[in-house]
Amino acid sequence: MGDVAMTETGGRLLGGRYRLTGVLGRGGMGTVWRAEDEMLGRTVAVKELRMHDGVDEQDRHRLVVRTLREAKATARIRHTAAVTVFDVVEEDDRPWIVMELVGGRSLAEVIKEDGPLPPVRAAQIALEVLGVLCEAHELGILHRDVKPSNVLIGDDGRVVLTDFGIASVEGDTSVTSTGMLVGAPSYISPERARGQKPGPPADLWSLGGTLYAMVEGRPPYDRGSALATLTAVMTEPLTPPVNAGRLLGPLIEGLLEKDPALRVDAEAARPLLRRVVAEGTVRAESTTEVAAIPVAAAPSRRTLLAVAAVLVVAVLVAGALMWQPWKKKAGGSADAGKPSVEVTGPATPGQTAAASPPASPAPSPPSTPAATPTPTPTPTPTPTPTPSQLAGYREVHGPQGFTVTMPDWLKEDGVSQEGDQFYYRGNGITLTVAWTAKPGPSALKVWQELDAAGSFTGYKSLGTRAITFRTWTNAADWEWTYDGKKGTRQHSLNRGFVTGKYGYSIYWTVPDADWSKPEVVQARQVSYDSFQPAP
Repeated sequence: MGDVAMTETGGRLLGGRYRLTGVLGRGGMGTVWRAEDEMLGRTVAVKELRMHDGVDEQDRHRLVVRTLREAKATARIRHTAAVTVFDVVEEDDRPWIVMELVGGRSLAEVIKEDGPLPPVRAAQIALEVLGVLCEAHELGILHRDVKPSNVLIGDDGRVVLTDFGIASVEGDTSVTSTGMLVGAPSYISPERARGQKPGPPADLWSLGGTLYAMVEGRPPYDRGSALATLTAVMTEPLTPPVNAGRLLGPLIEGLLEKDPALRVDAEAARPLLRRVVAEGTVRAESTTEVAAIPVAAAPSRRTLLAVAAVLVVAVLVAGALMWQPWKKKAGGSADAGKPSVEVTGPATPGQTAAASPPASPAPSPPSTPAATPTPTPTPTPTPTPTPSQLAGYREVHGPQGFTVTMPDWLKEDGVSQEGDQFYYRGNGITLTVAWTAKPGPSALKVWQELDAAGSFTGYKSLGTRAITFRTWTNAADWEWTYDGKKGTRQHSLNRGFVTGKYGYSIYWTVPDADWSKPEVVQARQVSYDSFQPAP
């Protein structure tokens, strides 16, 4: 059905309250109208589902039912970067979605009118889009049409991802029954281009394409025609971005990996984006001689980083699991990896947590500060990879009874003197798995205490954050960077979680320059996905 005809007296009234006043825009599957909510006296946007003439009655019914289901699910998304859905009206045997009206420009217009964006601003926008995508994926919603024209930059700076519920109504595969592929060819993932059923990685590909366009001023694949562009998406290598910088460039390339199984996922992308924001803000502030600055890097706009001008205390708090009430003192020198620090919490007799660093620090290629991921709750554990499924990986049985899959280049390096940590080292990287039989009530609280009190040489916090790690809800991440042996920059991520009977931490320390390398990102993710606690 075509657009609703407008009358000279104001336009059609939907649902007895929404009066259409003009067209805001048109897309492949709908028209967006400006409307007045005459009941509440506010201006809203109303999206009309339109279908091609070639759609038969059965497909028409399926599209309507699916649109209603998706729109109702979208209304449950709670994120600042999601458009609020107010209502769904059924008229003319099809749905009309009533949502908030966001004033501003689309990201496509910003790029066209203002030119490419600096990497810091691009990362800020991508963080917001990533946040709402993760929320949607948790609800089983795929966007399937992430692109600059579907990202709004509000007059107040707010970032909003539009077109949820419409872009994902074409069915369980990317190709409709009429053979039309829905979406912009330059931002369609290779698996969608091949007609395969997409999953969350398809949206991550589109986010990568959008990031590419932000910093380069053009999409990653554009060959002039839809067919040529889709062919390039599926078969041609990516021309690396030249304006993204040393951090954002590798991330964009990882998001635009053609194989969805190897593509950078949300958990790996989020800390890298935050690091781009954090480092960019630090550089900007350093020119104004401000001693300490808050950097709002997360979609929730919480402060994740306070940078002090000088940190004079050399402290190394090891990666043991420490969220039960505890009191710990370690001694030594910074170079030995055991500078003196005392951090106290509400001590309970008989409850202590060992905090001993690796006896000999791993060779220290530079590390990269990765910020703590935003919670991405998952109702069921991620399928566990096995060595037979991953070339160059093996399953390791730890002395406490846990199992974890790791790359062959990480070698066992023994148990700590206290017997509560086991080390794996290789290529200048250290993976520590720590455990306790007396976990406390809050992983986050202890990480926050350590973040506030424990400082490495050159310590730069990337924050602490409560997360849901697979099915374990008492879990938190703590991330930071520091100057390691001989001044080389190191990056650490310590993930602590309680599985019920035991508490664990999976603690990575990686050279700064190596943090975002695909093999390191994959190793980190495999360790998280494969970890099984002791029975």
